[in-house]
Amino acid sequence: MTYRTAAFCALLLLGACSPGNDAKAPPPKLFEEQRDTLDKAKTVNSAQQQQDEEQRKAIEKQTQ
Repeated sequence: MTYRTAAFCALLLLGACSPGNDAKAPPPKLFEEQRDTLDKAKTVNSAQQQQDEEQRKAIEKQTQ
């Protein structure tokens, strides 16, 4: 009987915590600035790798 009572109380507690109108609001944009900075760093990294590869090819061409 105590398990049934505990289960019933848990269901009531969970039911009281159900989302209301706040659930329809858009989620907050957490760490948006950090994500943008990371994306910019990735593009800079790929550009730098391409430049390094071109420089390496130019050096190899000069040494031959």
